[in-house]
Amino acid sequence: MILLTIVWAERKIAARVQMRVGPFHVSPRLGGYFQLIADAVRFVMQEVIITVDSYRILFVALPPLFVALALMPSFMVPLSPYLALLSRPSLHYGIIMALAVLFYLFIIVVGIGWAVNNRFAYIGAAREALIITAYEIPLLDAFVSMFMTYKTIDPIEIVAKQTYIVGALYNPLAFIVYIIGVAMATSRFPFEIADYEGDVATGPYSDFSSIFLALTYAGGIYIALFSYSLLGALVFLGGWAPIAPGPWPADLWGNLAAAAWVMIKTFILMLFFVFLRSVMPVARLDHTLSFSWRWVLTISLAATAVSAAEYFLL
Repeated sequence: MILLTIVWAERKIAARVQMRVGPFHVSPRLGGYFQLIADAVRFVMQEVIITVDSYRILFVALPPLFVALALMPSFMVPLSPYLALLSRPSLHYGIIMALAVLFYLFIIVVGIGWAVNNRFAYIGAAREALIITAYEIPLLDAFVSMFMTYKTIDPIEIVAKQTYIVGALYNPLAFIVYIIGVAMATSRFPFEIADYEGDVATGPYSDFSSIFLALTYAGGIYIALFSYSLLGALVFLGGWAPIAPGPWPADLWGNLAAAAWVMIKTFILMLFFVFLRSVMPVARLDHTLSFSWRWVLTISLAATAVSAAEYFLL
């Protein structure tokens, strides 16, 4: 439901900025809210085309793997102190494991570009490989900074320490780096460089159609955005705080309310990222790399210094 709403919102916001209507004909009374469902049906009904020059096994196997890896981190973190799929010992390292999985996504994207085997896909895959070097270290550093601030990597303890002041206020520099890093990692404007339709014809995802296009360019990227936003909601926006539910399942409604509060914060973050499409131009690759290595990395190191001061002085 969140993904359905966020894609609908992105289309509607962009349409308003460009003085268009946006989705309308499917469920017009709801503003075209169910347009995405109609699009999904269309994707599924389309013929699956596998190009002659592609590497067929990778072409078929990597799109579902991309979606699986993008979604997996959301199952590694809790939605309330008692609502989580992992056991308590494993949950202690949930955020670390989630980040590790998300940082492997770029390998899948490069592999997808290799599998497609055309010039646009190669250019997009090469751009993705360069961009990962620009955002991975600062983004990881932003989370490490917050771990130092909270003096723990346990997601439940992290949320517990944000009862009155959220992490974005504890260390605004780390939050800024997180925003920029996630925009780069999920091809949000102005960093939609590897798959920008204007010059590389969706890059690594060119020549994909039907269900494969839905799993990659039209699906996997948004799922990755959801996972990154969920981590941000827990680490920077206080998670389920100030709700303090009792043990599950005795306090069923309390835990569901906590989970809903986390989802609302996740949705707000996603809404901000998709809003960038309507107001930001696409940056050049060399400008993006220079900006990241010169400024984003510097800000991330400053965020670490702030967290180190908080760690030793507070």
